[in-house]
Amino acid sequence: MSYCRFGDDSDVYVYATFGDMYECCACRLSINWGHKTAADMIAHLEKHRVAGHLVPQYAIDKLRGDIDWEEANDG
Repeated sequence: MSYCRFGDDSDVYVYATFGDMYECCACRLSINWGHKTAADMIAHLEKHRVAGHLVPQYAIDKLRGDIDWEEANDG
């Protein structure tokens, strides 16, 4: 499932992988594209925003929903 894709409103392409990771595809910030939690990906996307890259708010909102799910299903 993708959270956002490259386009007019996004400079990033973020999706969940089959290995329960979040990936920032073709990341312009680092070679570490994979993040283990939704919170880690949100922090990563904030770095994109600081760098001036377009990150749609709906991607952050979807990831926040994953945080709620991760917390409810932890352990």
